[in-house]
Amino acid sequence: DLRNSLLATECSDARNQLALLFDKDTFIETAAFTKRGISDFFVTEESNEFEGVITGYGAINGRLVFAFAEDASRIGGVIDERHAKKIADVYKLAINNGAPIIGIFNSNGTDIFKGTSALASYGKIIATVNKAKGIIPQIAFITGNCIGTSSVIASMFDIIVKDDSASFYVSSPTLTGKFDAQGSIVSYTGKLEECAGYIKNIISFLPDNFRSGVQISDSNDNLNRMLGDLDFGGDALIAASAIADNGVFVEMGKSNDCSTSTVLAVIGGIKCGIVANSFKNNSGKLSSASAKKIARFVNFCDSFSLPIVTLVDSLGLTIDESNEENFASELSNLATSYACASTPIITAIIGHAIGASFVLLGSKALGADLVYAVDNSEIGALCADSGVAFAWDKYITEEKTRADFVNEWKANISSPVVAAASGEIDDIISVNELRARICSSLHMLSKKDSNNFLSARRVVTL
Repeated sequence: DLRNSLLATECSDARNQLALLFDKDTFIETAAFTKRGISDFFVTEESNEFEGVITGYGAINGRLVFAFAEDASRIGGVIDERHAKKIADVYKLAINNGAPIIGIFNSNGTDIFKGTSALASYGKIIATVNKAKGIIPQIAFITGNCIGTSSVIASMFDIIVKDDSASFYVSSPTLTGKFDAQGSIVSYTGKLEECAGYIKNIISFLPDNFRSGVQISDSNDNLNRMLGDLDFGGDALIAASAIADNGVFVEMGKSNDCSTSTVLAVIGGIKCGIVANSFKNNSGKLSSASAKKIARFVNFCDSFSLPIVTLVDSLGLTIDESNEENFASELSNLATSYACASTPIITAIIGHAIGASFVLLGSKALGADLVYAVDNSEIGALCADSGVAFAWDKYITEEKTRADFVNEWKANISSPVVAAASGEIDDIISVNELRARICSSLHMLSKKDSNNFLSARRVVTL
């Protein structure tokens, strides 16, 4: 009878969502018969229901993945001690087996009649998620209500995917007037099936855990493939596609500040993260939102030894009153993310690297392993037009026009040759050889483990 009762819930939304994610008939449930601990003030005809979260493991594209799915059909997926315990237990399995975990969020909150014990359940889940950060990849899939403290928990995940009809906020939009306040940290939004497809796709680009190291496989694309005289047109995704194996990648944070794209791809058989500016959008300038987006992405890649390839084409910083409030702190977080990263970092200036964008986007000064510049790039404190306007405007005559001074600035002040002379650029290359050079550099750096090497060297020296 107990088994039949459990099977009666097989058609719930939570189970259907798990079926969308996992390979057919591979999901195995854990702690399946756990029932709710009902408070004296929350007794209904459904009081004997199973706990409002389903936990277990299965295969996605043949790879082991763990999951929990809040089931709103079971007394609203209300969170209590047993709910938190089931999640903590499946996390323990995921960490011990070094496999990614997916959390499906859809709960109407907690049992208010249980007071502090119910609130402590949130704390237990928060502590569980925090212990797994940087250990295994965590993907939040928001399919229904994820509000209040639940939204805090989901925000701790590495990747957040949201059904476009789901609710994701701390305070109700009817009170704040903001209907997409948490949108800046969502990696992808779409219909339920599209979100599931996105998650299955992104899993294929991720390592299992932080011990996996740089992921290398045989490339089915030519490592020496030339790009010809390809014009990126100021489009970050065209640039990313040009260097990715077979042009295949998956974008993260698509809707968040289109001046910069962050994508996962395979380059020369090596799984990587790519940061790229879109010059056609606001001249690729960094804003508070783009700095936050890049920093979060760089930290994620570094946690799981995904090499970071940065394609720079930016005129510097966005000057905007609404952007200014948190600008310095977000830029400092961006700088810190690159400076603290130990994964291989390769930077290529494919257009412009002006002012702060040169420094903050993976410069050698911040610790990049290799920095390249294409032969027609522009690098400096000011772009040629601004530099001439600032310093040489008074010297313009009919004999020597503004265009003459701009060309002189590009040749003598902001050329890649001048930048390379300072030692901040490793080589000047053509667009044609960009992919081949990045592939070669990634393979050379694939064994990078500077912390262990330095530690071993110090031991020998002592």
